[in-house]
Amino acid sequence: MRLVRFEIRNFKYIEYASLEWIDMLVLIGENNVGKSSVLSAIAIFLSGSAIRDLSLFRRHQAEEPHAIELIGHFDNLSDEEKDQTAVRGRMEGERWVLKKKYWYEAGNDGEAGGWKEQLFSYSSTERFVDWPEADNTWGAFPKQYRALVEALPDRGARPNAAQKEALRAAVRQQRPDLIVRDAPNWVANPGGGGNWKSNANSILPRPILVRAVQEASDETNAKDASTFGKLVNLIVERSLMERPEMARLQAAMDEVLALFRLDESHPERQAQEVRDLQERINRSLNEVVGGHAVIRTEAPQARTMVLPSTSLVIRDTLAGIETEVGHQGHGLQRTLIITLLQQLADAQAEPAAGVQVGPRRSTILLVEEPELYLHPQMERLMRDVLQRLASQGGMQVACCTHSPIFLDIAGNYRAIVRMFKNAQGDTAVSQVTRELFPGAPNQSDRLRLNTVAKFDPTVNELFFAKSVVLMEEFSAIAAFERAAELMGLFERHPRLR
Repeated sequence: MRLVRFEIRNFKYIEYASLEWIDMLVLIGENNVGKSSVLSAIAIFLSGSAIRDLSLFRRHQAEEPHAIELIGHFDNLSDEEKDQTAVRGRMEGERWVLKKKYWYEAGNDGEAGGWKEQLFSYSSTERFVDWPEADNTWGAFPKQYRALVEALPDRGARPNAAQKEALRAAVRQQRPDLIVRDAPNWVANPGGGGNWKSNANSILPRPILVRAVQEASDETNAKDASTFGKLVNLIVERSLMERPEMARLQAAMDEVLALFRLDESHPERQAQEVRDLQERINRSLNEVVGGHAVIRTEAPQARTMVLPSTSLVIRDTLAGIETEVGHQGHGLQRTLIITLLQQLADAQAEPAAGVQVGPRRSTILLVEEPELYLHPQMERLMRDVLQRLASQGGMQVACCTHSPIFLDIAGNYRAIVRMFKNAQGDTAVSQVTRELFPGAPNQSDRLRLNTVAKFDPTVNELFFAKSVVLMEEFSAIAAFERAAELMGLFERHPRLR
């Protein structure tokens, strides 16, 4: 899964912004124009975090008309991802579009208000031909559904939500002619419950946010929720998940899971205690309203059991003590970040040696000011590592920077996003999304620009200026002389003439 477009509405100073993204995204602009806000918005969207802070809303207006909206457009979904509950039947062409909406809803009649969150998918709505409006009895379904209804396993006296969904799944597979799709539109909480939301969050790319300035203990505590811990986990995850020990652990967990789930071909595998409880629930349920309840449990993953405990400390070999990274200097911390990113790039480049246990999620690395605390040579090393990671499958990189070293104006100029404040004080963005050097005849211009940029670093610095005046040869003399006259320099300093 790859994030190819991200939209932000009403987040901090951003009224609306749309960013196109393939592998690398480089945000530039003056201080306090919203570069870090973009990274924060992406991290919130991908992590599944709730928004309950008034200061995150544009002009501190959190009512529903001013709700924060974060929209991700994804492509390159694997077959396994396409089959997930949140995605299946919810794609628009080859893209899956997910919107998260956050706002505050005031209470009525003295009741307390509360923070709200709503998920949407942009997709066509399924309509099942002749599906009865009152579908609370099997007899209400017309004859074209009868054979499918009769084939449903464990069919109760009355259809419940799970059996209706099972019937819809059977229609999709066996009678697609009974399905009509409407024009695509935003569909609120398409799955109708918390399972759809949790499934959507579980398959989104994992964000790793490297902040420029924060509490040292917050950034470098080396737990799964911190930058160092996530990087360490990501480095070891692939090789660790391919080990036979992890495969045996996953198999053991699946065996335990089978105690809760009914396998039609091997019903004896379900625990008798679960079957007895389910039978008692259904007996009581049928005495009142009918229907059929099924006990289910989510499948655990070996990764979530093992990797969160990973940690990283600095050992003083002379003193024989271990110290948390947060107590080291910022320069060492950033150097350690580079080291871990290099190791991650090497690990990503290695071919898979075994069978991957469980699905492999893509990762998005978000770095604030990657040049921070680094001298120029280390800046170039950081740039090369980030570009290498961005070129690898399953990995995307976004950073905000004040350093021209991180700009590739000839090779990847579409990754550059210039941010600035408009006349109303809101953040605006400018990004080139078209090809500037189309076709073979223009490649010489691309190579020439690339050469100039590498041998003259000030070329990239032009992107950070508010305005640029280009002059050639003798025109520069006339321009400087006219500028001096307008500024009154010759009047104050006659000898300049």
